[in-house]
Amino acid sequence: MDKYRKHLESAKKHEAERYEFIKEQIRPQRKRHVINFVNKVFEFMVLALVFGGVAGVVFWNVNNGLNSSASVPGQNMPSVQPEHTSVVSESTAPESTSAIYTAPIENINKKDMAVIEEQNRASKKLSAIGDRFALSLVNIIDKNNKEAWYQSGTSNYDTSVSGMFFKKSNLYYYIIAAADIAWQKSSAAEFEDGEIVDADFISSDSSIGISVLCVAKKNISKERREKIVIPDFGSTISVSAGSNVIIAGAPNGVMYSVMTGNIIKSGISMPITDNVISLFSTDIFYTEGANGIVLNTRGKVIGFITDSYKSATGKSNIGFIGISSIIDIINGMAIGTSAPHLGIEGYDVDENTARTHNIDEGVYLSAISPGSPAYSGGMRVADVIKFIDDKEVTSLTALHNILKSYNAGDTVIVTFSRKSGKKNNIKKCRIALE
Repeated sequence: MDKYRKHLESAKKHEAERYEFIKEQIRPQRKRHVINFVNKVFEFMVLALVFGGVAGVVFWNVNNGLNSSASVPGQNMPSVQPEHTSVVSESTAPESTSAIYTAPIENINKKDMAVIEEQNRASKKLSAIGDRFALSLVNIIDKNNKEAWYQSGTSNYDTSVSGMFFKKSNLYYYIIAAADIAWQKSSAAEFEDGEIVDADFISSDSSIGISVLCVAKKNISKERREKIVIPDFGSTISVSAGSNVIIAGAPNGVMYSVMTGNIIKSGISMPITDNVISLFSTDIFYTEGANGIVLNTRGKVIGFITDSYKSATGKSNIGFIGISSIIDIINGMAIGTSAPHLGIEGYDVDENTARTHNIDEGVYLSAISPGSPAYSGGMRVADVIKFIDDKEVTSLTALHNILKSYNAGDTVIVTFSRKSGKKNNIKKCRIALE
């Protein structure tokens, strides 16, 4: 028993010595962990300081470069080519632009402020051109509709559209309405101040969405006649994307409003009956009921809003028909005449297209109206018109110009090509124009 007790005490002593040994071993290991942790924290702080310093230097250089490259007044304003030079004086000083900034005005770079003010001045000039155009505008209303569209509880804007004086004779003023209003039984022209005069409908063209009316001079007071301005027509032949445009009339559905923007796509060709029109797309947002007249920065008329060709001009933005492609149509409408028609739609076939598709040059027929002179004469889709009598047809524009030299009821010989297999057969047919 004593022996056992002796061994027990020895074991306890041994266990105590072993515990002290383990503590001595653990203590330096903890110390090493603490040192390693401190070293890692120090390294992280050093790297953070280095990275922060480099980032600060880069940011300073970029910011300094941007400030130094800021344009002098006028360099960053919307591009205005000679064709689009404003004719409005600079008598109107720009309003303060500080309201558009949340930062204190003293924090804005002076060069940036100069650019902003110049842009603001240019925008005001464009809007002023549209405002002045009000002297050429009238609101075409339906006299049989006593309620204006905003009183009728409907979004139908057909009861009033933008009209523009475009020429005068000894007895009449002629007005272009930016819509097909053949459905109106009784029309009138309303001036900006609310005065209304009767207007007689002359003709309309549904393919371009334009109507022509006239107002007797005797129905307009002398004071009013002295204020009416007949605008000039421009040209859209060389108008390109990026050009500034002004839309006056009702571009947002509200009469006598003005919107400005840029052309984003130009030279879009769209076939209509026996002709082709030129379309343009803008970056101005389309609003239901939008109609109006498009001006260049010289205040010249270059087109009319259309929503009939949204597949080509865009569904959410305003498109317009270029004046150069429809001016002869409008002039004919003013005297109550129009070119006789074949009743076809098509596409130009030039030498390269003809070679690629193994067809003849001329006008390729993509559609023929049932019962039209062309259909009754035996022409069909995919035929290519080459001659009318002895006049060569090289394009839809050429076809339209040739037809203008005839009258409805005239008979012409149309020479066309019809493909059969790989062979193009030349055929002729006699057609009575309508």
